[in-house]
Amino acid sequence: MQRRTFIKVGLAGGTVLAAAGAASWLIGRDPVADRREVLDALIPVVLDGALPAEAPRRDAALAQARAAAETAIAALAPASQDELAQLFALMAIPPSRLALAGLSQPWRDAAPAEVAAVLQSWRTHRIALLQSAYLALHDLIAGGWYADPSHWAALGYDGPPRL
Repeated sequence: MQRRTFIKVGLAGGTVLAAAGAASWLIGRDPVADRREVLDALIPVVLDGALPAEAPRRDAALAQARAAAETAIAALAPASQDELAQLFALMAIPPSRLALAGLSQPWRDAAPAEVAAVLQSWRTHRIALLQSAYLALHDLIAGGWYADPSHWAALGYDGPPRL
């Protein structure tokens, strides 16, 4: 066997092993747990300034915002739900979380400033896929929050015109 062939076979084998390893991380994951872990870190950052400051009211508002985001996800087409589940899984798995977000620790351990930096970098990233991920996550969280008429006053919106 020539050295060049040996290197090619080694690289191909390594690629197959890496792909199999990545697939094994995705298989058997709990999509609800992945989604909740990521949402619990993102919601306080996306809704910064809109949430109450007092701890009991803030905790209730965070739970309400997560429920609203999950309701919005449930209303999406199945293909979109699958894509979001893949995004949440990639954001929760340590190697891909490190590659995509630069976070070595789980989302629940990340400081709000770190999460905000990740979101800002995705918002302005040169790769359109990361911009799309930012927009999807932002719109799910903010859209779910402001779909509740009780939050409209904070925007100065009186609601739809009465006919």
